[in-house]
Amino acid sequence: MEKILMNDLDKVNDIAYLCGVDASGNPVLISKASLGSVVAPSVTATKGEVWIVYLDSNKNRILVPWEQWTTSRTDAVGVAIMSGGRRLLIAPHESSLYWSSVAGSGGAVTTTVKTTADVDYAGQSNTSKIVASAAFAGDGEGYAPGYCAAYSNGGVTAGSWWLPSLGELGMIYEKYDAINAALKKISGATQLSRVTYWSSTEYSATIAWNLYFSNGNRGGNTKATNKLRVRPVTAF
Repeated sequence: MEKILMNDLDKVNDIAYLCGVDASGNPVLISKASLGSVVAPSVTATKGEVWIVYLDSNKNRILVPWEQWTTSRTDAVGVAIMSGGRRLLIAPHESSLYWSSVAGSGGAVTTTVKTTADVDYAGQSNTSKIVASAAFAGDGEGYAPGYCAAYSNGGVTAGSWWLPSLGELGMIYEKYDAINAALKKISGATQLSRVTYWSSTEYSATIAWNLYFSNGNRGGNTKATNKLRVRPVTAF
């Protein structure tokens, strides 16, 4: 386990938050900007674990270890994971959609090289560019990128979510079983399935990358002729 000290704040440049605890002992993400000169004891931050997230009355995102979540609660935003220093919040819901209605380039990260696609973590930027592109101006929320951009849940509104990149899908696949254990405790949630999920990483004007959750393989499908699973994600 890794300890992050508050006086080491300047050394932590690759994350947007530090991990603290609330009065009940639950992990809480603390904005670096809001810390100022506050001095606090060190807090243990465990990488690679899984939490369920909700918003408190001040709209702060509070993390609860998934094992401690009460299934009767209805305020879950989603499931949070940390992997390799990266963080992702996964929506409790998904859909089955085409990537787009027509062939075209959305301006997202585009590559035919698997190793390059697999380290694309720019899902938020990808989705913003795709939904704003002239090529897919008429698609809207009936297609994968637009569905994710329009998604809202647990007080985290539309515009905050995106279609995960191939690298972000890889993070989800890595923790498939633990994520599903957490999703099982969220009221109304849909668990991940061992099927194929769209990413926001483009292969070409006609093809986008996807990840096969049955075996972890990466591949490509035609944007306008294949319906695949779509799971929104956001930051925490």
